[in-house]
Amino acid sequence: MVDAKQSNESAKTDRKPRKRVPLGSRNILTAPKKSGFVRRFVNDKGDRIQTFKDAGWTPVEDTPVGDPKIGRASSMGSMTNPSVGDGQRAVLMEIPEEYYQEDYAAAQAEITAVEREIQRKSKTEARDGLSGEVKIS
Repeated sequence: MVDAKQSNESAKTDRKPRKRVPLGSRNILTAPKKSGFVRRFVNDKGDRIQTFKDAGWTPVEDTPVGDPKIGRASSMGSMTNPSVGDGQRAVLMEIPEEYYQEDYAAAQAEITAVEREIQRKSKTEARDGLSGEVKIS
């Protein structure tokens, strides 16, 4: 007759250990690339999704996202939206690359104008009468 303790120990040794997955190697927010489009995850907080829609971004539908080792992303309506922690969800959105480049160029133009103003060197260049020199490396 086999002792219950002995059979329990043999059952433990027969099981293969589950492969350990280091914390830094899991990538929850991954999605396949799509030619001609720029994709990003947008936190579904406040009116951020509507703000992105107004700017020309569209929710990506029926696309598997996330690391398959962690489980499946869920869908709410037709938008793919994985959990990003603390009860927060994100929506995968995309925009045509040409629109993205236009938006990027406009934002960069504003940054360049501010940097030029910071780097002005003489009173003749300054509109406010201040002088000084700043270098941005």
